[in-house]
Amino acid sequence: MIIRGKLLGRAAAVAGVVLALVSTGIAQASVPQSAPPSGFSETGIKYVALGDSRASGPRLEPMYPDACSRSYENFAGKISRALEIAEFADVSCSAARAENIIDTPQLIPNYWPVQLDAVHPDTDLITISIGGNDSNSIFLGPLCVAPGPGTDRGCRYDPLANSVAQSGIDRAAGELDRILTAVTQRAPNARIYLIGEGGMISARGCWPNIPFSDADAAWFMDYFARYNTKFDEVAHAHGVRTVDIAAASIAGGHDACASADQRWFEGLFSESTAQRLHFTDAGMTAVADLVVADLQG
Repeated sequence: MIIRGKLLGRAAAVAGVVLALVSTGIAQASVPQSAPPSGFSETGIKYVALGDSRASGPRLEPMYPDACSRSYENFAGKISRALEIAEFADVSCSAARAENIIDTPQLIPNYWPVQLDAVHPDTDLITISIGGNDSNSIFLGPLCVAPGPGTDRGCRYDPLANSVAQSGIDRAAGELDRILTAVTQRAPNARIYLIGEGGMISARGCWPNIPFSDADAAWFMDYFARYNTKFDEVAHAHGVRTVDIAAASIAGGHDACASADQRWFEGLFSESTAQRLHFTDAGMTAVADLVVADLQG
């Protein structure tokens, strides 16, 4: 357990699509050493799930009948059933940013109330997956797209790519601090799990699904590792546990270059019901299993 306290004509299309390649954010499973709130019990749990499309699970049927692309089969839904949650509110929504959790209603893809409104002083359990839309990840993909299989864009050597990567990590970490401050003030006794980023990209490309050279893919993998290290620091300061799904995915060969039956994430071209660049059903199950195992451990 990991819990602690990718030919010119087609390449043009791939480059256009890859704008979203890393903006979808995809989880981390590690639990910091900070102690959980005392008195946590699995009996009568009140659970709230917050986040963006990494949490909501677009296209994983069956779906909630609203505009947030939220699935009953996302990791929050799986956790709620596994623990037989007494009160469950999943308010995650595709395209959410930090402000949409804290204090600003979401207007894209449709109106959605401030997510924090679902959290109350007696909330026992909270999961959060956020950050992809607050970082610069969306700008990094096009800088690394290889023009064809076997080619190398060399973005790992690009000072602009490295600068954009780091500034985005720093900004997203600041937004995460605002989120965790607001959430822990609202529910001071809740056990909170932050689902980290990464896991879709390992140290290998597979053009066109992950249209990077192996070396640039390894740079992206390291980018998410640095992202998660920063998020771990912020989470630890608030007594929040982190779930490092990236380490579990990469160690187990479940990245988007894996065979369809082994993937926890889809790449640019989905081979399942999951939306491209998002968790598969198996990936959602993996996150849920890590959280449940930690709660029951």
